[in-house]
Amino acid sequence: MKQFFLSHQWFLDDNHGSPFGWTYSCRSVVYVKSVITKWRQENMTIKNHHLLKTFASLGLCMFFFTAGCKEFELQDPSQRPSEDLTSEKLRSSRTRTSIRRPTVTPTATPIPTPTPKVVPTATPAVTATPASSPTVTIANPAIATIVASQTATSHEAKIPSIRYDWQKYPVIIMQSPSGADIPSWFEFSKPEWCYTLNSWLQVFEAEGNTAKNTRVQFRNLKIFVLSESTRKWSLVKSDVSPYTDSWQYPFAFSADGGTRVESSGGLSFKPKYPVFAHGYGTQTTIVPQDVRAVFVSMETKLVLENASGTDDRSSAKYLVNVGADYWPNAQAVNKTWSYAPGIGQGRFILATQDWRKATMIVPNGRYGSTMQEMIEKYPLPLDQ
Repeated sequence: MKQFFLSHQWFLDDNHGSPFGWTYSCRSVVYVKSVITKWRQENMTIKNHHLLKTFASLGLCMFFFTAGCKEFELQDPSQRPSEDLTSEKLRSSRTRTSIRRPTVTPTATPIPTPTPKVVPTATPAVTATPASSPTVTIANPAIATIVASQTATSHEAKIPSIRYDWQKYPVIIMQSPSGADIPSWFEFSKPEWCYTLNSWLQVFEAEGNTAKNTRVQFRNLKIFVLSESTRKWSLVKSDVSPYTDSWQYPFAFSADGGTRVESSGGLSFKPKYPVFAHGYGTQTTIVPQDVRAVFVSMETKLVLENASGTDDRSSAKYLVNVGADYWPNAQAVNKTWSYAPGIGQGRFILATQDWRKATMIVPNGRYGSTMQEMIEKYPLPLDQ
């Protein structure tokens, strides 16, 4: 029986690929086989064994043919018993080869179009405007020149036979009227404060002078004080024609006078080495605690000694400068003190055919005053 079942495998496999023919054929084989086995056990003898086997084979062949044809007609699954559908689903779930599943072509998932990146437009960098340096407004450009002259390292020309430092360059000796600023080399008494102030001038012949018919005119010797309390300049004394004597080199009184009054104002002097002119402004009383700075100025120029003579002013070389002194008081002048140590002196400038100003500036360092503030904060009173 087993050989018969296997010999008819072609019928089962070629039943149009239908799983229904396979199912019912298998059930029929199992049923027939069970009937024959039971019958053999009850009735079969060895003699008729081969005959019965042949009969069974023919019967099974007809049965399979009939079952196959019937299953071929049942193409609509709805006509099958529900029990058979359940069996089919169970077997289908247990084997992959029982059903030829259609190849599913996966639908390609569309690749999303990337959203263009928004590139931010670079904001142009703002070029920083460099901070401008503070501009110093100068009321009169000549002030800067005057301040520079006070700090110069030499005079505009050379005095013959130099003996002292003040004959080489501008100097500051006493920055304030305080007795503490009197230099240590001074031989006389030192008061707590000096209450008297006066200006002075000098006129020297310089090296290289060849003029014979030229004099030096000077006028308007002025002294100003910058108040510590008000921070304003005050003209404390002005001398149109300051009193002037003749002095002998290196530094000693020689004779009264030697000057000439000029019609355009002031005096004139003709220095000839070793003689020079030394003049003075009028003394004035001050409040020493209120002095922030002292400024002295005087106008000077070259004039002819003999108007009808040769004009040799272009070959003249004469030096002019101004300075100032503090004194303890008026009574001390030339009595308690034979001389004053001096506040200082300005630069010796060369007199020319045009008016120039000889000047001196001394800021009071005890109050923090400086040369620079004479330009920026408290411009010198050049127009007074």
